[in-house]
Order: sequence, then C-alpha cells, then structure tokens
Amino acid sequence: MEYRAFALKYRPKKFDEVIGQEHVVSTLKNAILTNRVHHAYLFSGPRGVGKTSMARILAKSLNCFKGPTITPCENCVSCREITKGVSLDVIEIDGASNRGIDEVRALRENVKLSPTYARYKIYIIDEVHMLTQEAFNALLKTLEEPPSHVKFIFATTHPQKMLPTILSRCQKFQFTLIPLEKIKEKLKRIVENEKINIEEHILYAIARCSGGSIRDGESLLDQLVPVIMEKSLGEDIFSFLGIIDEPSLNKIIELIVKKDIKSILNYIHTLSEEGKDLEVFLTSLIEHLRDLLLAKVSIDTFKEISNISPHTRDFLLQKAPLISDSQILKMIEGLIEAKDLSKKLNSVRIPLELTFIKFFSSSPKEGENTTTAPIFDKLSSNELPHKNSELPAEDPPQMSETTEETCKKSLEEEIIEDIEKSMDCSFQQEEEVKEEEHFDTGQRLEEVKSKWKNIISRISKKRVSLGSYLSQATPYSFEEGVLKIAFPKEFSFHKEIVENIKNIKFIRENISQIIGADLRIKFILLSEDREEKGDKKKKEEEVEANSDAEFMNELLDTFEGKLHHGE
Repeated sequence: MEYRAFALKYRPKKFDEVIGQEHVVSTLKNAILTNRVHHAYLFSGPRGVGKTSMARILAKSLNCFKGPTITPCENCVSCREITKGVSLDVIEIDGASNRGIDEVRALRENVKLSPTYARYKIYIIDEVHMLTQEAFNALLKTLEEPPSHVKFIFATTHPQKMLPTILSRCQKFQFTLIPLEKIKEKLKRIVENEKINIEEHILYAIARCSGGSIRDGESLLDQLVPVIMEKSLGEDIFSFLGIIDEPSLNKIIELIVKKDIKSILNYIHTLSEEGKDLEVFLTSLIEHLRDLLLAKVSIDTFKEISNISPHTRDFLLQKAPLISDSQILKMIEGLIEAKDLSKKLNSVRIPLELTFIKFFSSSPKEGENTTTAPIFDKLSSNELPHKNSELPAEDPPQMSETTEETCKKSLEEEIIEDIEKSMDCSFQQEEEVKEEEHFDTGQRLEEVKSKWKNIISRISKKRVSLGSYLSQATPYSFEEGVLKIAFPKEFSFHKEIVENIKNIKFIRENISQIIGADLRIKFILLSEDREEKGDKKKKEEEVEANSDAEFMNELLDTFEGKLHHGE
C-alpha cells in the first residue's frame, strides 16, 4: 500500500472535521445556507492551522454537484478532483513563486473564461502577501468587480504586509492557534486508526512541541512512528523532540517544594552524565514553574491557559499551596539570570547549580528592617512576650486584672525600648554620614578607584552575574557624600540591572567593607553626566551674569548715572 504522510492522509475534507476554528466554520456554513457567499475571502493566521484546507472545503461546498451545500458528497467528479488538487475550475496558486505582474495579468485574462464543468471558477492564492505591489495593483480592478462565476480565496500568515486597498475588498477571517487538548485528541485518533501504541503523556509532549499547529503535530508524529515501533521508550522520544518529559519536571518541582538540594544537584549531575541538553532542561523548568505560579495565583486561569496534561495539572494544583508565590518568582528570576549567564560562560550546569544553592541557602529577605521588624510583629500579632520558647500544653490560667495590666505595661515598655534603640541606630547613621561629608572628596575617589578591582572580585565571588555587569563600570566622581559610578553609553542595560534596590544595597555593603565607610552610590551613563555638568555650568554662568547686572544697576541708581556704549 502506498505510503502517505499523516498531514495529507488525515487532512480535513469537511467543515465538521476542522478543529479549533469553529468561529470560521459557523460563519461560512451560514453564508452558504443563506446564499450570501462573498466574492473574495482572506484567511490569515499562523502556519499549519487549516487555512488552505478550509479554502478547499469551501471550494468543494460551492462546486459540489449536489450543492452549494455545507456537506459535500465526496463522490462527484468535482469533489474528487478538488480533494486530489487536480480540478480545472479550482486553481491553487503559490503567491511566493507567482508573485510578478505578468502572472497576475495572465490570471486576469483567465478570469474571463467560464468554468469547465463546475458552478464557479475559484482561485486559491496561498501566501498572497508575497505578491509585488505592481501585481496587487493589477489585481485591484478584477477583485473589486469580478465576474459572477469567479471567487477568490486568499491565505496568508502576514496580513499586515498586504495593501489596505486589497484588504478592504475582502471578507477577513483570523485563524487561531489550536489548543493543546484538541491537537492531542486528533493525534490520538490518528494512532488509533494506525493501530500504534503510544502513551498519552507522549502525545501531550508532541502536541506541546507543535506550538498550536496541527500540521506540525502530525508531521512530528509521523517522524516518531519508526522510533516508537522500534523501541517503546519514552526517553528516546523526548530526546528526539528536544524536550524534558513532564514526569521529570514534576520530580524537580517535588524536590524544590521539599527543599532537597542534595537530590536536585544529584539529578542535574545525572542529566549531564546522560548527555541531556541542560539548556532545554532550564527552559522547560522555567515554563513549568510558570505553570506552578499560575496554579498558585488563579486556578481558573491556570486551567484555561496551561499547556500541560491533566495529570500534571492536578499535580501542580496539589503542590501550589506548599510554596509561596514569592519563592516561585524568586526561583524563576534566578533561573532566567542563570540562563543569561550561561551564554557568557558557555556552560549551563554551573549557573544552574549555583541558582539552586543560592535559593535554598538564602538568608532573610534583603531590604528588611531588622531593627523595627520585631516591633511590628508584636503590634500586629498582639502577643505577650515570654522567655521560654516552649509553652506547656495545658490551658493558660486566668489572669487577674492587675496581672493583665502589668503584662500590658511590660509589653509597652519593651516596644518603647525597641523604638528608642532603632532611633539611636538611625541617629548614629546620620552622624556617620556627616563625618563622611567632611572627608576629602578627591582622596575618597582615588581610594575607591585603587580598590575597584578588589570590590568587583569580592562581589563576583558571591554573585557572579552582578560582578560581571558591574565590571563594565568605573568610579567617576565623589560629591556631597555620593559616589557616582559610570557606565559607558552602550551599557545602559547593565546600568538598569545593577540599579535594582537589592543590588544597590548589596554593592553598597561590599564597598563599605573594603573602603571602611558607608558610601551612598548612584549609577549614571557617561552621556547623562556630561549633560548634567553642562547644565550646572550654564546655571552658574547665568547666576554670575545676573549678579553682575544687579551690581551695575545699584551703581547707576546711587550716582544717578547713565550707561554709555562706546562705538
């Protein structure tokens, strides 16, 4: 038996066989039933979602000997020839290879001829946006007032490249990407008809790789059939697809929730030893954590837009309550940073391992005010302080009014004491800043410049990527207690990265540890600073000119003189 590719063998032949484009199907059906078929249609949308197939089905419905009908018979000469692509009255043209004005002129001449045996002469032009502007202009008049026996159906992936005058003469239909579940169901029907045994999670993986294109999904399945028939091994299939299977990603999520850093590092080592692409693993993990975040934020939204199997969906819904959304976001940010860093180091494993180690060994959140936090905790929880960390399980005894008042007073005294300590700390910081202002600015700048390499090295040991970004900058000036660190104009992206509040605090702490003074820091671009200095100089000149003018006016008023301008 002759072999046919799945994409051709299982191509839709009727409106009811088209999946994922119900809005287009229902409109075209109603147009046929009410005899309101337009002379020109434009089908636009991504590749492999059914534009050309829909054009053929529409042509078949209009030219069927039992039509026009929404259910072509598939037995008449017209239906059979359109299905095979050999009909004399349904002309399919590739816009990419027939894009010149000469081809369009020939089309204009053929339009005048009557159909051979069918009801309409139908022109299907695929990738119509590839036509030249001259060709579009030559087509305008014909498209505006075609003969009654002619219909045009255009298909394109880039409608924005077409002339507005062409678009205004067509009825436009936007084809959408096909949902994951519908692609999986279509693939399942194909393997059942072909009597091939494939696990459902593999079908989901193929559907996910198709990116919403049913044709890509069918082509991938066609490629995988020899692999599946030879070995029924999921690992080989996922390696072929270049993705990480959902069970493996679920295992990582389980380990993240359990905070089992040892098992995570061992798993990364195993993937590396097996020759798996860690870059693909990193990207897949980011997407999987994104799905976990959606499950955490909104269950309804998660169910609607997540492209994962029902089993994995249920798994993530179970794990979502066990981890905070801030932790998920922190992990995603860390993995994105690791992905960027991997391109510079030409290695994925090291940044990936460092991200997990940093995530699980991180201290309390940066930027948290440790002096005032206990105060607000006590005020919000309204708990009484106690010395022992463990309390007996027995019911607490009833307190008298005197005892209760004493406890309240002790709580108030403790809160006041904490506030006083925090105020003393802030006053001490203000004094340190004032002392710093009296330091010689030139001497301080030279000191920072001389130790800049040590500062970069210290930061890089703790946060490699931040040190890499900061290495492109240099200490520029020290004025009024503020150290300005300048980036060249072409490194504006680096400046935006290091200007994050957490990064500034981290950099400031490391500079103070090496310099021995807490300096306020500001990041600038060299071009910005030059403009700033220019503006400052201009203002000084204006002030000086104004003061000279005022002095001269005072002299003239005092001596009742007049100003004479010599020639």
